[in-house]
Amino acid sequence: MRRLPLLICALLFRCGLAAAEPTVELATGEWPPFVSQTLPQDGAFSQMVRQAFQRAGYQVHLNYMSWPQAEAMIRMGKAAAAFPYRPTPEREAEFDFSAPLMRSTSYLFYHKPHMPHPPLQFKSLDELRGYRIAIQLGYWYIPLFQQHKLNTLQTNDEINALRQLQLGHLDLAPMTLERGLFQIHSGMPEHEKEFGYIPTPLDKETPLALMFSRAYPQAARIRDDVARALEQMEKDGTLKAIYQRNFPGAMPPR
Repeated sequence: MRRLPLLICALLFRCGLAAAEPTVELATGEWPPFVSQTLPQDGAFSQMVRQAFQRAGYQVHLNYMSWPQAEAMIRMGKAAAAFPYRPTPEREAEFDFSAPLMRSTSYLFYHKPHMPHPPLQFKSLDELRGYRIAIQLGYWYIPLFQQHKLNTLQTNDEINALRQLQLGHLDLAPMTLERGLFQIHSGMPEHEKEFGYIPTPLDKETPLALMFSRAYPQAARIRDDVARALEQMEKDGTLKAIYQRNFPGAMPPR
């Protein structure tokens, strides 16, 4: 009988914790190395999100789906937020955005043995006309490369582009920094140290943030609580630490 009061206290304590940390539904999709069910703790961006919500006093449940489904889910108020999303005027008309958790930029990757003296920087893409550059259909940079009359060759995907660099058939391959490092590490680990990237970025930094619903229960309160947590994480270096832990080869860290 002595155990009964202790059991009741334990149950009340657990109930108190559950009440103190409600579970919030979040929507996301496969986009390695930022978010993926195949990565430790669902990837770098998910780790930042979990930490922010935990600091704000919430547990989270991640729902993986297509990106159109994720957007529809927060529009209907079935999830508090979707991530990672880039703010646009169209999206900002119906959703609220957090401060950026990270920023991503595209760079030109090269194979060191075939290019021991790469251009360390360039002021104009016109300076790269002497190089053979990989492209993939549908990517944002194709009109830009055409405008500067660069020598391009279509490849099936990013891994194939890296293989062509390794074989010496191509000189440069444009990729988001984190995506390029991930592809090399996961697809060509035995040759990881053979690749580098020109430090001059191809585009402006793209902010990646949480896109909040306006229809989810207590959406404004959750958004504001998470905003304060993210501000703390920015100040104490947590966001930077998570980024560096997941992308140790990315310099400078963002």
